[in-house]
Amino acid sequence: MAESRIPTNEEIIAMIPSKDVREYLIRTGWQFSEYERDILRRYLKPKNKAEYESIWYDQNYITLPHPFRKGDIVAVYNKDRRKKPAIGIMWAPKSDEDFWNFDKRTKNDLKGFVDFTDVCTTVDFLSPKDGFFRHAHPNPVWIEYAELDEDSPLARFLRSAVKLQNGEGSLEETDELRSEYVASMRKRRSQNNR
Repeated sequence: MAESRIPTNEEIIAMIPSKDVREYLIRTGWQFSEYERDILRRYLKPKNKAEYESIWYDQNYITLPHPFRKGDIVAVYNKDRRKKPAIGIMWAPKSDEDFWNFDKRTKNDLKGFVDFTDVCTTVDFLSPKDGFFRHAHPNPVWIEYAELDEDSPLARFLRSAVKLQNGEGSLEETDELRSEYVASMRKRRSQNNR
């Protein structure tokens, strides 16, 4: 069987679903190595299941710069983009310096112990059912900045949660906004079930 051609840097960036990550990589002039482009191609456009699964078990760590930092409100899409995205708040990295320190430490100190999952980020996802957050680690290729109606109960609650994450605001205000958000979601579900 013939090996797949490794995409160029421009081709691999074009394959990344997140417009925000694509724009960031282009703006910063990021250049993936041939090895990294091969890993990304197998992840984003695998020929078969075995090729896709091989990236998870072969200590295939790559550097995948992204613009998202602690406190950013993000949307995480699934592969087919038919479902509504999950909305969440970024927890890490806190800054560009944190990102590059983690990347350096991962490459140097943990060599042989890391794999493709270690490019993932830390996001607390909001549950529309109860208004509580659940911790997860999505790959940045599926993350974009959330586009929200700024006056919506969701946006007000998320902004308050970000303040709380940064040691500002109050728990009482955030909980009150959470209750408003949950009530608005219940009302929406009730209207949709009519």
